[in-house]
Amino acid sequence: MPKAPPSAIKAKFTLTLPEKGDAKGDSIAILNLTGQWIVTRLEGVSSRLVAALKKHDKVRITGEGLEAVDTAGAFTLRQAVADKLDGDIFSDNENYARIYALVTTCKGDVDAYEQDNPSKQKFWLHPVYYVLEHLGRIMSAFGRGFINQSVFMGHVITLWMLSIVRPSRVRWAALFNIMQRAGLESLPIIFFTNMFVGATLAFLLVLTLKQFGAAVFAVDMVAIGVLREFGPLIAAVLISGRSASAFAAEIGSMKINQEIDAMRVMGIDPYEALVLPRVIALVVMMPLITFVGMFAGMLGGALAIWGSLGNGPAFFVQRMHDYVPAVNLFVGMIKTPFLAITIAVVGCRMGMTVKDDVISLGRQVTTAVVQSIFLVFMIDAIFAMLFNGFVF
Repeated sequence: MPKAPPSAIKAKFTLTLPEKGDAKGDSIAILNLTGQWIVTRLEGVSSRLVAALKKHDKVRITGEGLEAVDTAGAFTLRQAVADKLDGDIFSDNENYARIYALVTTCKGDVDAYEQDNPSKQKFWLHPVYYVLEHLGRIMSAFGRGFINQSVFMGHVITLWMLSIVRPSRVRWAALFNIMQRAGLESLPIIFFTNMFVGATLAFLLVLTLKQFGAAVFAVDMVAIGVLREFGPLIAAVLISGRSASAFAAEIGSMKINQEIDAMRVMGIDPYEALVLPRVIALVVMMPLITFVGMFAGMLGGALAIWGSLGNGPAFFVQRMHDYVPAVNLFVGMIKTPFLAITIAVVGCRMGMTVKDDVISLGRQVTTAVVQSIFLVFMIDAIFAMLFNGFVF
């Protein structure tokens, strides 16, 4: 049977003292290195070496039994010896001497690194303090993001005002292209999703109200719910997942490929060329998208009520005309420009903050979707409170 290979020799050292010191009376220790002074064989040798050399003023190094040295071993040796070295080191091996010369240019040490990069403390014994600290960090990051979002929004609003004064600043070809991609091409998914939501809502309302003999009121509740909330909200959430991610990915990819830097070099404002057309396109198309979503939601509700109660679409339309005020349509449509601006600005800003790697691109695209959906729900809740009781 073949013999197993011998185990690698760890980094070792021996320390001896000569009979006499130097002319100044300093004690000179002779340090003999053996084994392999490489990164995988240095476990525990650093602290033992520092402790052994602590009492000596000068150190003379020999490497008769040294088998291998890398930069980790040379740096460990330099940290332990510091300015106590007496004479040349590795004078009999030019390769080892070059490796040691490389680490002598390193000015930092482990203690300085720990001072500049303190490790995060774990407050396992103080969970309340740890939770509060973590909450503070989250709020601080949220505050910085809110400020950056406000600055970005101000830049976009300024460009929008300038484009109203000078329509020639608008890139019409890009605008109509984005209107088609972000608006018209999203209508099928908006239509079917809202239809399913309206049908589900109608089934639940009929099932609940039938117990009280008031199933007919499901028509009113479906119409009001779809017009005021579900139509705009479902459309905005779908556009957030579809367009906000697309905007962040498109602009982020251009930033990774340094196309945005090239645009600045050529004197083209990236905000005017990339951000403004996307914002205007989404603001223009969002009312149409929302209206289609409202129609689809009421269509799904009418079909569900027809199948559950036997009352046809004519009954649904007549009751909605008699008991559902048209102001509900106004309440649902008035919020669409604000939702569109929020979705477009968040997606474009996340694209502009992408770093020079694909990992950052993926993170910013995810952040764009999450932030836009969160802000959509927040804005919808604000409008619901503002128009609470507004039924005439």
